[in-house]
Amino acid sequence: MMLFFKLINSSFKRNLKAYIPYLISMTMLVAINYIFKAVEINRSLKDLPSAAVTKALMQTGSTFIILVTLAFMIYVNRFLWQQRQQEMGLYSMLGMTRRNLQVLTVIEKCYLLVISLFLGTLFGIIFDRLAFLGFAHLLQIDHLSQPWIEWGAVINTIVIIGGFFLILMVIDLIKLFRLNPNELWHPQQTKIARHGKFFTFAGLLGVAVLAYAYYLTITVKPRMSALTTFMTAVFLVVIGTYLIFIAGSIIVLKLLQKNKGYYYRPRHFIAVSGMLQRMEQNGASLATICLLCSSVLVILFTSLTMYAGINDTVNSYAPRDLTIITSQKLTAQQESTINSVAKKHHAQLNKPVTFTTSAPQYGYWENNHFINQGDLQDMTNQTTNTVITMSTATYNRIADKHVKLAANKALIYSPAKEHRGTLQIGSQKYQATPIHDFNYYFNPSHAIYSPIFIITNKLPANTTTINFTGINYRLNGSKKAHLNFENDLQAQLHLPNQAYSSRTNLRSQLTSLYGGIVFLGILISFALGITTTVVIYFKQITEGYEDQYRFKTMQQVGLSEKETTKSIHSQVLMVFMLPVVGAIINLCFAIPAIRQILIQFNFYNVRLMAIIAVSITLVLLCLYFAIYGLTTRMYRKIVAQG
Repeated sequence: MMLFFKLINSSFKRNLKAYIPYLISMTMLVAINYIFKAVEINRSLKDLPSAAVTKALMQTGSTFIILVTLAFMIYVNRFLWQQRQQEMGLYSMLGMTRRNLQVLTVIEKCYLLVISLFLGTLFGIIFDRLAFLGFAHLLQIDHLSQPWIEWGAVINTIVIIGGFFLILMVIDLIKLFRLNPNELWHPQQTKIARHGKFFTFAGLLGVAVLAYAYYLTITVKPRMSALTTFMTAVFLVVIGTYLIFIAGSIIVLKLLQKNKGYYYRPRHFIAVSGMLQRMEQNGASLATICLLCSSVLVILFTSLTMYAGINDTVNSYAPRDLTIITSQKLTAQQESTINSVAKKHHAQLNKPVTFTTSAPQYGYWENNHFINQGDLQDMTNQTTNTVITMSTATYNRIADKHVKLAANKALIYSPAKEHRGTLQIGSQKYQATPIHDFNYYFNPSHAIYSPIFIITNKLPANTTTINFTGINYRLNGSKKAHLNFENDLQAQLHLPNQAYSSRTNLRSQLTSLYGGIVFLGILISFALGITTTVVIYFKQITEGYEDQYRFKTMQQVGLSEKETTKSIHSQVLMVFMLPVVGAIINLCFAIPAIRQILIQFNFYNVRLMAIIAVSITLVLLCLYFAIYGLTTRMYRKIVAQG
């Protein structure tokens, strides 16, 4: 048995460039799995108003991370198997039986399992408290507690990771059982692929599928089906990306090969010919890297935008600290109740702002014609907006303006999409002028459809109206005191959630929800980033070993070291730039669809979206080029060793 341990230790020392990145990555993934489980089972989270939502988010994130970990382990195990194949063949030639090799494989997997679990759980326990503090900060909650060790999370993590190693062990044992020693000693050489009409068709199909996916993202409307349409586009992007990188790239390389002025330069000749021979494998790897980077960008962009836009969303739902929407004006009894509850909680009320508008009418736009579908219960999948009409007298009073409009003129406030010119609302036509600022924008019934305010001389005849009451208040006390006052007032007035909005309450709920989404997004992006880095790293190692003989041959026929270096940079740069460029393009086309989905949450700040998109793209590029520098040096060392 000691011989097996010596052989394993010797193998580890010879293959440090593969095992160290693998163990570092596994340590971080195990730690992330532990953190998710520890947060998920934390007892203090159960007392939060958003406990059910937070738990659901953590369970979703935990499931996703588990799947990422499994995919990562299968990918790296395949690479490690290729690295050790000749080594296993040598042991077999020296007299080891198939059973001995199987024992050696089991011991190797146990080694990796123990090291990964020990280091991963250790770092998970250390960084769990830091992650939990960050989570509490995102939720803006001070009273959360986290024990030093969540034993339930430790056991859960050990069972999951142990199960995955068991799966890999079975896979390797099956491979050993099916292979004979000669195949181990002489691994199958990569065959030159024949690229016929199928690749041309697949490449063109990939372009068509990707183009249709992009078309869906830029034409999606803020409807109930917006999320479904976006997920359909995501599925098509995955298919199109793989087809373009595998088949479309071959078409491009063949075109470059036909361009003699480009192809018959030393560095281009080697890069293009080498990539062309192995593009099926490389294309799939590049597509995977592209999609991983795209996932990181989209997840971070969406979660950070939602969290950073909380104040904008709150203001859209509640333009005042307390916003009450009723079908009739508040009665004297209700006004007395408001004053008595405020006195009870020592809140000082400002003068209320009250006005009357038309009841919201739900519908959708066909060019400049708003098709009125009626009330909320009449909505369909076509519904995109609500229209609320306000008189100029009301607008001038609450906005401190002096607007005068002709009978067929109107002002329009539409934060989701600008409308101007001749508009038809129902049977009435207006010459509309957009306004870009309206402090009393509100969303009746908290619907997912973006309200549009039309300001005209007077409300249309026979129009059902609603009454707005907005109150600001001052209260010296904690956030809990504000919440108690706002909740008590709603209870005393007997108002449903659709008729009552309070800023502190809304901000608290959105912070809990969006803070959990940001926490989820950051950890998932970190896990995907680890996976992306390791996929790139191992891919470049594989490429380096495959190119050793090729570059040695080229130097023997006269290629200088300088030309070899240029060729390396040409190939590595080609490999690296395609995925990140593809990821940025995917993000650019995803943003319009994400914006339409966020509009349903009353978020309209396009400038904030642009700032976040540019920021995370720049951060990704910096990290990406850091990985580029690392893998280029490793690739060059491997090639030089040949």
